[in-house]
Amino acid sequence: MRKIFQYIMLAVVTIVMASCTSDIEETTATTGKNNVQLVVGEFPAFGDSQTRAIGTPDEGKTSWAEGDELLLEIDNTSYGRHNATFTYNGKSWELTSGELVYLEGDPAYISHVYYAPNYKWSNTSLMLKKGKVAGTDELIEGKARITGNGETITVSFAEATRKYSRLRIATLPNEQITVDTEYFTPAGSSDMEQNGNYTLTSDEKGNAYLYGTFENNSEVTVKYREAALTTYTFSQATESAKSYALDATVISANSAEEIKSAIKQEVADGKTAIRLNLASDAGDNEFNAIREAFEMVQDGTIDLTLIGCKEIPADGLNNQSGGLEALKSITLPDVTKIGKYALYFCVDLEEICAPNVSAIDEGAFAECSKLRKVTLGELTDVKGDYEHGGGIFGYDSHSIENIDLELSEKQRIMTRKLIDGRYCWTPTEEPYQMSKDHISRSFLGMTFNSIKCGRIKYE
Repeated sequence: MRKIFQYIMLAVVTIVMASCTSDIEETTATTGKNNVQLVVGEFPAFGDSQTRAIGTPDEGKTSWAEGDELLLEIDNTSYGRHNATFTYNGKSWELTSGELVYLEGDPAYISHVYYAPNYKWSNTSLMLKKGKVAGTDELIEGKARITGNGETITVSFAEATRKYSRLRIATLPNEQITVDTEYFTPAGSSDMEQNGNYTLTSDEKGNAYLYGTFENNSEVTVKYREAALTTYTFSQATESAKSYALDATVISANSAEEIKSAIKQEVADGKTAIRLNLASDAGDNEFNAIREAFEMVQDGTIDLTLIGCKEIPADGLNNQSGGLEALKSITLPDVTKIGKYALYFCVDLEEICAPNVSAIDEGAFAECSKLRKVTLGELTDVKGDYEHGGGIFGYDSHSIENIDLELSEKQRIMTRKLIDGRYCWTPTEEPYQMSKDHISRSFLGMTFNSIKCGRIKYE
């Protein structure tokens, strides 16, 4: 007699959750001559992070959740291999594709059972779902056996072995980040990627995950938009079944006092890379708090990233009166406008990264004598001082000639016009890339050490 474990329309299968704190609650559903029970053990959560723990360790996923899938495969002599997919609806598991079939009296066994969210069955093999990428979720193989006169399948992940590690990235909650990797083998793959790029979305706790193995000296860089949040190099290969934690956290503060207090705490904790999430309309009060928080901090030691704010107001981080010598670099991924003298006299500032800025006012970067690298967006509105000839970099040509400038590949050649006593640079229709000015390393009437526009660099 041919016994069929699943008919989509006729048979009802109930999967029972097992708990380590209570006995298994057995539920049996009977339809016609089929009397089938599936018993599933608890989800095999990762333990505490083993390295670089951030705050309270977070185990990540710890229990089955609605939408989870189990991929089962049965094997027997008469009918060969068949597979099926079961989906958890929040209360029980339902067959969503395939079937499990065997002949009574013919030994049958469950050859494979997987928890693999990125994968689906293709005949009797696993294949990536459309749009899914290996390494962005788990691929765990559990154990299953047929008992109870062939009417029960017991599934367990208690002894499952992860042949990969997990990298937990602590960052902004509910945000998309990109992760660049070197020498990383994703879970579910046997091929090491020399260079990989992943787009991940963090959960409500600010956690995003990569699953796989990092080799010794492999590097991982986490970015929010164009802003690099952190770069880490593994000093040894990661171990299977262990979780690692990488700090790409960002301070979220609303009031000026919260901003000042949070920065001071970061400095007191010995951190030099400070990432601050500000309101899009952050103004004078918030920037005054930032300046005050860095008073008495060692010169040229702080890499500051300001996320969220759209504008650096006039004199926002002006250092003419002192207090901001601590700034070594500043990254502004969301800023589209930089006001007059916004970073004036930041004498220890070496790098400015503002990849989306389009409007910059007079003297914004003037008297930044140590400035060596500047990244800007597609500029459409640049203002200067006609009387003294000062532009956004001031008028110290020697300092400007030390700067490596990076522009958007969409940048147009800018032309200067005198408007209301000030000169204003506005774009023409001619692309800047590979223009005569680009080749001669000239932009906004100034000569730089090198100018990169898109992929093309002249130096």
